[in-house]
Amino acid sequence: MQFVRLIPASLLALVAACVIAPSTTEMAAAPEVTTVAEARLAFIGITGSLPEEGNDLPPALLDPLMDLVPVRLDLTLRPPLQPTVQGDDGSYTPITECGFGPLEAGVISVPTGSNHMLLDVRMGSSVDHPANLFACEYDPGNITDETLGTVYRLRGCFLPQSVSIPTAVQWVLNPLPASACGLGD
Repeated sequence: MQFVRLIPASLLALVAACVIAPSTTEMAAAPEVTTVAEARLAFIGITGSLPEEGNDLPPALLDPLMDLVPVRLDLTLRPPLQPTVQGDDGSYTPITECGFGPLEAGVISVPTGSNHMLLDVRMGSSVDHPANLFACEYDPGNITDETLGTVYRLRGCFLPQSVSIPTAVQWVLNPLPASACGLGD
């Protein structure tokens, strides 16, 4: 019995399992996996207008943004905020002509009204992401001496990713299929 005290308990358990184990080569049945086809992804819905009055901080409207959680966005940009569009050379330029309708854009830099939050939106192709829309719209409530009532509307389904930079956060919204945000059902 002195010999048994020198063998660790885990080794004795292993030896016992080998002796007790069945001597068959058949595999145990695989566990059953159930897939629910109607499961939905969770997403965040953000609807509203920028700029927020008298606020130099990041807009509270965009507080719900979370890394890698889909967002269904419906955002109206009112003057004095002016989005810019990335050109073929990679530089951003202001929109010079509106036409009051959909605008073609690959990447849009969206002003938030705060230097502490930057927002870039990648629209994706209209074929692959038909729910994503960037448009110039007319709003008579925004007619001033400087503008003809032009507002910009940005909507669609996106996947936010944050990039920390000193004293600010930059959100990059990447295009997602409409179904990721419950659109197009």
